[in-house]
Amino acid sequence: MRRFLTAAAAAAIAVTASPVAQAIPAMPQGYPIAGLYEQCDGSQAPQWRFGEIGRRYLSDGTVQFANTTDQAVDYTATIETGTNHEISANSKASLPSGWNTTAKSDIGLKESNGWLTNETFGPIKLQPGESFRVEYGVLEKDFISMFTKCENGILSNEASADVIRGTGPAERYAFAYIIRADGTVSNLAMEIPSRSAGANSKPSGDTYTEVSGPSLEKIANPTVDTIIPPNASFQRDPSWPKEGEKCRDRRWYPHSIEGVNPTYRKPGYSTDFLNWSEGEYTFTPRTEFVVGGRYDGFSSSYVVKPHHAPDGWLESVGAIYRAYMPVNTELKPVVLAKGERVRVEYGTTMTRINYTEMTCGKDGTYSLKHTFDQASAPVGFWAEATITSPDGSVRKQDVTPDQWAQLPVPTQSAN
Repeated sequence: MRRFLTAAAAAAIAVTASPVAQAIPAMPQGYPIAGLYEQCDGSQAPQWRFGEIGRRYLSDGTVQFANTTDQAVDYTATIETGTNHEISANSKASLPSGWNTTAKSDIGLKESNGWLTNETFGPIKLQPGESFRVEYGVLEKDFISMFTKCENGILSNEASADVIRGTGPAERYAFAYIIRADGTVSNLAMEIPSRSAGANSKPSGDTYTEVSGPSLEKIANPTVDTIIPPNASFQRDPSWPKEGEKCRDRRWYPHSIEGVNPTYRKPGYSTDFLNWSEGEYTFTPRTEFVVGGRYDGFSSSYVVKPHHAPDGWLESVGAIYRAYMPVNTELKPVVLAKGERVRVEYGTTMTRINYTEMTCGKDGTYSLKHTFDQASAPVGFWAEATITSPDGSVRKQDVTPDQWAQLPVPTQSAN
């Protein structure tokens, strides 16, 4: 019989150690703050906004019980030692500004959270020879916070305000499962109430926990490069001079853009899982860290914003200025036989961009061109599972969600 397991539940079974949080998270690959770099009308008041850039499941303990009798029993597990986790950030204040307003509404942060002594899990009915195990803890989130303000019709980070990064507790979690007498596993989730003395978590369905780490970049092969010319949407501003026209000034103007295939995979993160059960598992991984990219080109033209291409030019070669894939994005499931292990890597798909500008040449016409260093820009996202069988054989599977594989994606921005 096939059983289905989410990424978090899977790692709770497969991994005993929990990842350790950094004191201050590194700058993320994307800024998952609602509305950031999108158009605004000025009605939004300036405020601190928060985005989740990573998560980890901090284990606070494990309770296990085996029914060694010859009859069914109802068992309720009790927490013997309480725990507490608190928010922290690279902010001069004891807590980041706005943590108790937008931090709660944006990403569900709490000032503190944990488990109290004598909270319970259950009851669970165990047949003879069955064991009950529950692993409990707190979901900890890495966050980034920016003071957002509507400037020139675009919601942006206030230039004079610091970018705050930090870590804080969110909701509590508990993963429970019954180990049958024949060694197979039945997964249970718990309906978890808010922290309070004597609170009881009851079985309900699946839940999850997971671990992740860095993956390796795979670079495109320059010997098989293919130039991608702009499509029909490509347009030059009518006010810009054309190549060969008589010079009217000595400013630099955008001239051309082209994409370069094949694309390459920007480094991301990975999730690992081992199916140690006696049966087949369908493992559904989820992203634990935000991944993304941004166009890293340059322009010297006064008609283009610095480090941007002209409006619509990146889109004309199938790229976008900025995009990210959020934390907790569900990837495609992987079916694992008994004893198989899988590593799921995920990240951003990038294409290379060639961009040129022109100005007045010695012949008195717009003929002098400058080709900037090759840049790159996001075109979608990738996720790949590498499955290793007990006999050492390896197979790969594309697990990229269809809605994130290529542009457009929900989080893309031209600003």
